[in-house]
Amino acid sequence: MGLDLVKYSKFLVENGISMLAVATYEEAIKLRKSGIDVEILLMSPTVDKKELEELIDNNITITIGSIDEKRILEEVVSNKDAEVNVHIKIDTGFARYGFLYNNIDVILEAYTSDSKIRYTGIFTHFSNPRDEKWTRIQFGRFMKVISFLKENNIDTGIKHCCSSTAFLRYPDMYLDAVRIGSVIQGRVLDNKYKFKKIGIFKSSIIEIKDLPKGYNISYSNTYRLKKNSKIAVIPVGYYDGFNKNRLRDDFSLKNNLISVGMEIKKVFTDNSLRVKIDNINYKVIGRLGMYHSIIDITNSNNINIGKEVILDITPLQTNEEIRREYL
Repeated sequence: MGLDLVKYSKFLVENGISMLAVATYEEAIKLRKSGIDVEILLMSPTVDKKELEELIDNNITITIGSIDEKRILEEVVSNKDAEVNVHIKIDTGFARYGFLYNNIDVILEAYTSDSKIRYTGIFTHFSNPRDEKWTRIQFGRFMKVISFLKENNIDTGIKHCCSSTAFLRYPDMYLDAVRIGSVIQGRVLDNKYKFKKIGIFKSSIIEIKDLPKGYNISYSNTYRLKKNSKIAVIPVGYYDGFNKNRLRDDFSLKNNLISVGMEIKKVFTDNSLRVKIDNINYKVIGRLGMYHSIIDITNSNNINIGKEVILDITPLQTNEEIRREYL
């Protein structure tokens, strides 16, 4: 999540959050072993038996999205003294994890299970919450599944479907719980809500030097100074998440054309990386290094070694080894 998994989770628990949801097995185990004792839901299914054993031993709530997953869990839990809490995932139009919403007999079969399995929740995930018409179709499918289960005397436990964007748009879909990690961090799909970033990346200048016109800057000799200049070096590079570009995950013709157009547009605009010192922007020059960046500070006379530098790096893209401080 970018804010230090354990510190951030403890902060949430200290401020009244009674249940946490994570994406991976590793995250779930790390939280439990850090001393967090609230309910932890692992939202991604797993069929690895060793992982399931450790999840059960650490009282992690497990997600089931298919009959095969259910049968593997039954096999593992049969050899345990403990019970296991489970949430059922319903696929209402995402095609990721979950029982297909229209396979109602298969969903019902999932609830006829080992007595050591306790069904404590059911959920789905919206694929495009900005599209209200489509989201309401997904929500309707989910509620039909719940109605069917209720008619068959199945107690589904807590029901949840809203992640951050849906939480902001559809109060009528809150049900029993919401999943709002992104909105707490100020990261949402809609800018109209005017949320502020809660994370600031800070570094400091470690070296300053005056260089002559024509001097090479950084790797590959691709940048040479056009005039006598003063430069500053900061110990932050792409390894730390600076200028880390998101990979495109949609390779349709339409999106390929959009991406090409955006790259062409960059040729005619100033896309220089910049950092802030005393609330003034300074340009990063030369190729970005893995562990360093070079800044042109020619026009400033009040910048010294140790001066604080603010960089625009999102928490999710920041190297996990970077120290996080909560203020």
